[in-house]
Amino acid sequence: MGLLLIQEQKYGVTKVNRNSLEKIVLCEVTCVLGKRIRTTKRYFEFITQFKHPELKGKLNEVLKTLTEANEVRRNTEHPDIYLYYRKINRHWICAVTRYLNGDGFLVTTYITGKSKRKGEKIWPEK
Repeated sequence: MGLLLIQEQKYGVTKVNRNSLEKIVLCEVTCVLGKRIRTTKRYFEFITQFKHPELKGKLNEVLKTLTEANEVRRNTEHPDIYLYYRKINRHWICAVTRYLNGDGFLVTTYITGKSKRKGEKIWPEK
């Protein structure tokens, strides 16, 4: 499928092979906050096939959102949830992550017409 062949040096991506296909880490990046965020091949395919098909083939754009975000917000109701926003033309890519007990992972990602700006702005610092 080619998803494992992402630009390792540009985004600092680490590939980790596991025995089971569903546990194969597709990619892991260090986000603008210095946290390691990962997703599995199976889960990213689930997001792009069933939840947000408009992001099929856009893995590099999602990774760029984590590593080059215009803004990051923390959910006020769930402080372990972070929303990374990056503007592309007239739209925004939002990558939603969860960081819990030292483990960071992609929850979902989507394209929106505007940055909803909910939650506490934590990056860039004021």
